[in-house]
Amino acid sequence: MRPLAVPLLLLPWALAAHAEPLPGFLDSHEYERRLPAANLPIEAYRPISPNLRLAGPVGERLDWAPADTPVVVHKVRFEGGTVFPLSDLREHYQPLVGRQTTLGELQQYTRQLTQRYRQEGYLLSYAYLPPQDVAEGRVNVVLVEGYIRDYHIDGDIGPASDYLRQLLARLETERPLTRETLERYLGLAGRLPGVSIEAELAMARTGDGAALLTVHARHKPFSAAVTLADSSRDDAQALLTATSNAQTRFAEQFQASLLLPPGDDQVHYQRVDYSQHLDEAGSQLLLSASRYRSEPDTRIRLDDGRDITRERDSQRYAIGLRQPVIVRPNEWLAVQGHVYAVSEHVEERQSSSRDYDTSVRALSFEGDWRKVEGSRLRMVSAGVYQGLDYLGARSDADYDMDFLRFRLSALQSDPLSASWQGVVSGALYWSDDRLPDSERVGFGGQSFGRGYPRDQADGDKGGGCGLRGELQHAG
Repeated sequence: MRPLAVPLLLLPWALAAHAEPLPGFLDSHEYERRLPAANLPIEAYRPISPNLRLAGPVGERLDWAPADTPVVVHKVRFEGGTVFPLSDLREHYQPLVGRQTTLGELQQYTRQLTQRYRQEGYLLSYAYLPPQDVAEGRVNVVLVEGYIRDYHIDGDIGPASDYLRQLLARLETERPLTRETLERYLGLAGRLPGVSIEAELAMARTGDGAALLTVHARHKPFSAAVTLADSSRDDAQALLTATSNAQTRFAEQFQASLLLPPGDDQVHYQRVDYSQHLDEAGSQLLLSASRYRSEPDTRIRLDDGRDITRERDSQRYAIGLRQPVIVRPNEWLAVQGHVYAVSEHVEERQSSSRDYDTSVRALSFEGDWRKVEGSRLRMVSAGVYQGLDYLGARSDADYDMDFLRFRLSALQSDPLSASWQGVVSGALYWSDDRLPDSERVGFGGQSFGRGYPRDQADGDKGGGCGLRGELQHAG
């Protein structure tokens, strides 16, 4: 099987949600595995990183006197600066005190202070030698500790600009500004649904360190995509997805999905998702509702040797919260928790028919981490799921409604040549309980058991690993 993603409205599927997608085998929800999934290149899973351009000095040039001007340093005086203790600054220049040197060597020591600011994470801070008379051996060093005094948004993104301003306002509160803070809030801004940004930072040219941030923003209010699946084992089907992006000040996203046509197995699937931002820390409210129905003619062989057909009708509702923890250009970590309910009706047909209903109530806690190191990409996704034996939870079958299950999956890609890269992946699912059908893991289709149809090779626990090569296309 090789599912294809067809972009509509000139917007690729991977960017429509404007959040890091997950490969199909990292998604723990068993019914989602049965749907056509976009066969995205490995590059689509890298952390989103808005472009940032720095303009202005990283330190002043020594253009007010020749670099070979001799100087006998007796005293070094510092103007500005709060990050480094005065004793550390004096110690830095101590090797030059009391001996003859040159302005060029003084400039080198001053540049080392700028490098130290960078190493400590102060992107806009630097040191320089102002024009001065050094004939008597008294040297003045100016320390500029930069911060963002103001920002400007170039481009109309509608009401969502209110939330974008909340994020950018957080950058104005830190003095001096650190790289970590800048990367976090620009990274959160770059994840607004349907919004793409580029940032330009004019570094301070004055002693007070004031800098100007300009954010160039574009907004795609609507997007749509079609994901096709066609194979010798499964019917040709299309998963249609329409998305509304950031139409209000909450920077929300509304997405609706529909599976067509039903095919020989009479598979019907509808889903709606809603998310909105809650605060400038990037917290999000997550809501979803879905329905999956199937009436397959394919017979399933049970452990006792019986062959049955199984019809299914499953409805799922979830509410949750997501919180970004690490937001950097090369690293992303987010955690999320859900409360969800699943109502399911199953009919098993053999010589005689049997039907049963199951109502699941459960809590989930999940984490998604990914990091880029050079050309290497690493991803880890994990989840813990706890069933609740109350709030209406029940089953006509012999299931453990207070189940506990775990999920751990990972991926690593490394370049093999200029055009090829190797991808190693693996997943482990474990539970010591008899799980309801909605909680079972499936390995068929695009998962590790590719020899099986999408709706087979499932169970309460299991593991898989894979190794593949991927051809990279330029442009």
